[in-house]
Amino acid sequence: MSRIPFARQPQETEQASPPESEQTRTVSTLDAIHVLRSAGDALFDQAMLYGRLLQVEWAEEKKRLLTMFMVMLLGFVCLLCLMIFAGGLVLALSWDTEYRISTLVALITLYGAGTALAGFYIQNLAARSSHAFLATREEFVADMALLKSRL
Repeated sequence: MSRIPFARQPQETEQASPPESEQTRTVSTLDAIHVLRSAGDALFDQAMLYGRLLQVEWAEEKKRLLTMFMVMLLGFVCLLCLMIFAGGLVLALSWDTEYRISTLVALITLYGAGTALAGFYIQNLAARSSHAFLATREEFVADMALLKSRL
């Protein structure tokens, strides 16, 4: 006769045991309770690790968003200067001095390049938004798959 863990074996003086399906259901419930009880500390530790990982990824995301904001602010300032000096260039073209025009063209080129660089950098940072909390999501999916395979 095979022994079922956690199940009490009937003795000769006792009455017959309940049907096999009821015994199996009781054993399965007891097994599940035993697994959850023994895994409680591990599940708590895993939840703490998730919390720490979320903190690290949130700090990275805040840094990325702050950098995006600062670059956008710089790009806006460069764009504003570009518009001001473009207006100045239009004024200077109506005058007959050769140094004003070359200076304004240089300034417009400088601020235009700054605006373009800021725009490219913002696009690059915005493209990285899909990677936010990627490690946490991957760990959670892997752990859920592991738990499902064990239960």
